[in-house]
Amino acid sequence: MSTAQTDKPAKQPPRFIRAIKALKDRRMAAMFLLALAAGIPYGSVLGTLFAWLTTDGINPREIGALSMVILVYSYKYLWAPSFQRARSPLAGFLGPRRQWLLLCEVAIAVGLAVIALSSPAENIGTVALIALVVAGLSATHDIVLDAWRIEIARSDEDKDLMSALYQFGHRLGGLLTGALALVLYTRIGWEATYLLMAGVMTVTMIGILIAPEPDHTKFADSNGIRPSFGPGISLQIRRYAVGGVAVAWAIAIFMIATFVSQALTATPPPSGTTFIKVQGPIIILLSVVLPAIIAALLLRGNKTPSEQAPASSGGLDVLVDSLFRSILDPLMDLISRLGWGAIIVLGLVLSYRFADLVWGAFAYPFYLGLNFGALGHSGDEIALASKTFGVIMTISGSALGAAALLFIGRMPCLLIGALLAAVTNLLFADLASGGAALQGFLNATGLSAPFEWIIALTPLEATDKLIRLMAAITAENLSVGFASVAIVAYLTSIVNPRFAAVQYALLGSLVMLIGSLGRAPIGDMMETQGFEAVFILTFQLGLIAVVFTVLEWGRQTWVARKTPQTPPA
Repeated sequence: MSTAQTDKPAKQPPRFIRAIKALKDRRMAAMFLLALAAGIPYGSVLGTLFAWLTTDGINPREIGALSMVILVYSYKYLWAPSFQRARSPLAGFLGPRRQWLLLCEVAIAVGLAVIALSSPAENIGTVALIALVVAGLSATHDIVLDAWRIEIARSDEDKDLMSALYQFGHRLGGLLTGALALVLYTRIGWEATYLLMAGVMTVTMIGILIAPEPDHTKFADSNGIRPSFGPGISLQIRRYAVGGVAVAWAIAIFMIATFVSQALTATPPPSGTTFIKVQGPIIILLSVVLPAIIAALLLRGNKTPSEQAPASSGGLDVLVDSLFRSILDPLMDLISRLGWGAIIVLGLVLSYRFADLVWGAFAYPFYLGLNFGALGHSGDEIALASKTFGVIMTISGSALGAAALLFIGRMPCLLIGALLAAVTNLLFADLASGGAALQGFLNATGLSAPFEWIIALTPLEATDKLIRLMAAITAENLSVGFASVAIVAYLTSIVNPRFAAVQYALLGSLVMLIGSLGRAPIGDMMETQGFEAVFILTFQLGLIAVVFTVLEWGRQTWVARKTPQTPPA
């Protein structure tokens, strides 16, 4: 037998077979429970709490101020460097990643229990502070969880499966804290409902016990220190670079903290629209653009990381080295690997979720309102169509996305998700103009029947108007669930496990960025041109993500052809 025949690698089973086998691993069960734990605090402090406050008579101004806690999630990458290295203040058998997850989940459960016993209507300031703390703990939990799942993955199939399970568990957590919490409230009251959510949070801690700790030695050199670009850069330049980033981030954090503090305490509170329009771009420039530019400039002098310890004179230089490794090393690694392709990746990341995120804040005005082409549905109809059926459809879309990842791969799913997220905006544009096109489609296909059957299970009347809404929400939420799985899998694939905490937190925040900043001008457009024009515009802007996805697919194909393929062991 020839050497070529002897060395020929064994044929691997199909991708979906390898993924199905991976489902048996305890890491996947742990991923689902940890994702469920991530979804519970998010829904509790950014949705259900507002419903409680509304039923207790809190006015919209105070609720609007409290909603600013969402900024914690948008800027979590500012403290993500603190969790780049796997270390914990506690000693124990769990390991650093799982110890931090446990600390966060215990504290979140306690926070939810405290909210339950705080009488929000009488102590709105205290509840606002607790909600802010819970949101911060939740965002920190997200940082550590993203790092854990990237570090623990052994293959592309693992990464895709865990990305899908993350979305599935997170959406299920939203269902528990959304529709189910509203149902429980009418029967057992808000206090017992929140105590129950705190109890479910403690049950999810089982995921921490069955989750293995990543092998952190894989990402370090022989001395236990991750390779760094620092040794090839002079000490003085490192000082200037770290100092510049530290000052920029300190200013950004101060601007955000000042606004949140004023939003929760000042009367009247500052305008959120003005903050986004005026200070938002400055914060982005300071916290994202400037550090990226500094990292790119540093790469011009040193493009190869080294395992040597950088020279320092102790004291302040030790801190400079630590900050360089935590902040600039991840950025330099990302830019050095992507090169000019970073522009395509940045465009894709910024535009991918715009079509569905930008109008999310206006969903209730569109469903419930009577002006500008709004639909004028009742609260009960929205509870059924959006908070219950819509959430189930989002979870179903996540499941479809997971299955598609296994059979057709990551980039095809990313393209399909981008296209669907854009196109489904046209369904809402049709609803805003009267729904003639959607009604004609339902009549021609007979697809009204399933929705009529679902509505028949409730006290509501199965009107054509409600059926059209449920059909549009079905298509849109299936698309959102599908696209969410695809973008999480894509971000996971381009993150270096050595810098998982910072790189994923940064990219994940950028996905939300444009959609958040675009809400203020979109709101103005709704009042001047109506909802139909807005949905047509979001469809057109959503096609930008389609273009960037095609470009990125082409870039990855070109890189794969240039890169020598190593046969599997």
